[in-house]
Amino acid sequence: MPTSARSAETAAQRDAWVLLFARAAIAPLFLYSGVGKVLAFAVTAGRLPGGADGLGSVLAAGAIAVELGGGMALLFGLFARQAAMVLLAFTIAATLMFHNFWAVPEAQVVMQTINFLKNLGLLGALSLIATYGPGAYAMEAALRPGSKGAPGLS
Repeated sequence: MPTSARSAETAAQRDAWVLLFARAAIAPLFLYSGVGKVLAFAVTAGRLPGGADGLGSVLAAGAIAVELGGGMALLFGLFARQAAMVLLAFTIAATLMFHNFWAVPEAQVVMQTINFLKNLGLLGALSLIATYGPGAYAMEAALRPGSKGAPGLS
């Protein structure tokens, strides 16, 4: 095998591992958050516009669907680009609504700043997945017609 082909295969395998790591590293955050919202549905809905008896319940149910559905899509690498784009929009909205460190009491500034910056990091990882896809170690790649599996494993 020529050197250029070998280095291209090595780069493809490295990219596949990096994308797998990115998906596996951020999916648990959304899954954990979604399960937490299910277990404390009334509290979650009560924190949203319209409260637990109104629009807040609809918004909470939507947040649960986005976090659990998007988290699973990322984890398995199925519809990962679409999930990453939906989670991007969701994370931007949640960040601006709940981690507005510039408008909280002084005692909360540090914690809200940390959460805001954490979400910026998530946006970066989600942007990479939305741009480059789930990588070769994903259900999406395995289901693709003509797929020979992950690089370096054939």
